[in-house]
Amino acid sequence: MRWRPYRRKPGRRPERARAGARGGPCVGPRASYVDANVNFGKPAMDLAAALEGAPAPADGRELAVPAADGTALAATLLEPPGRAPADAPLVVIAAAAAVRRRFYARFATYLAGRGHPVLTFDYRGIGGSRTGSLAGSTIRMRDWCILDVPGVLAWAAAAFPRRPIHWVGHSMGGFAPGLAHNNALIARQLNVATLSGYWGRMAAPEKWRVAALMRFAGPLAVRLKGYFPGVLMGGEDMPGPAYLEWMRWCMTPEFLFADETLPERAHFAAFRAPVRFVQVADDPWGTEAAVGHMAAHFTASVDRSMWRLAPADAGVAAIGHFGFFRPELRSTAWRQAADWLLP
Repeated sequence: MRWRPYRRKPGRRPERARAGARGGPCVGPRASYVDANVNFGKPAMDLAAALEGAPAPADGRELAVPAADGTALAATLLEPPGRAPADAPLVVIAAAAAVRRRFYARFATYLAGRGHPVLTFDYRGIGGSRTGSLAGSTIRMRDWCILDVPGVLAWAAAAFPRRPIHWVGHSMGGFAPGLAHNNALIARQLNVATLSGYWGRMAAPEKWRVAALMRFAGPLAVRLKGYFPGVLMGGEDMPGPAYLEWMRWCMTPEFLFADETLPERAHFAAFRAPVRFVQVADDPWGTEAAVGHMAAHFTASVDRSMWRLAPADAGVAAIGHFGFFRPELRSTAWRQAADWLLP
């Protein structure tokens, strides 16, 4: 489906950083593991169960990739089973906010199986890039976008100079390149559930729960603990400043685009690669309005398109904000996504 603007209708513990690592969304909201029918603290999907049994590719290599400020980011490079052509694209998978790269292992393995090297990485303070307690951390959400993502892009371009970079962004991982000064390095991008996180564009009743958490429970927890406890949403702990910045963006109708302290917003105008937005029909955060609002800011893209994915299209009962990466979608949504990403 070609790009069309949105028109409103009526009516587990994190992994620790490996030896030698240095270092110390926005999101399709950080209510990342909560579904519309689930109360706070009860994950919509059991993340541990989702990760259990995820195949570990034989050729996977653990790396430390430097962010733009030198902070070491834990990463995994999956090589295809056979020798990939020298000019075959390198796929980079960028996670949703505060989600470990392990979550995407199965999808990464699938793409590697189609003959392409695939890189996954953890943002600073998350998973293998976390170096200790988050209490007192100064990590902001923007740091993931303007330091970590540019560093990964620069490393990928230097390590694989003959390979075009094809980017897969989940939630925050899809709009983060818009804030990256070197986003011209991306040759093609697939965004899954990437949205403008203003709470008012979420589906009811979920938006009321998210608003209550953001306005009251979340800030109180940060004040008491020094970070946002992942148990409140069933996911990873989040640095306090990152949570509070995300909260401010999500309280504003224009989301991060209204943040005058974020000059990197101007880099959206430099993003020219073809980009496809996957809007999941039953995602309570990534509604058509929320995804459309974000997509509308990729104005320089030479080819914007939106793919509305319903559970029935993938042969499953539900998908939600995270379900796209379940292996049950291998023969349906994964195949269609890979056909577009790797033409």
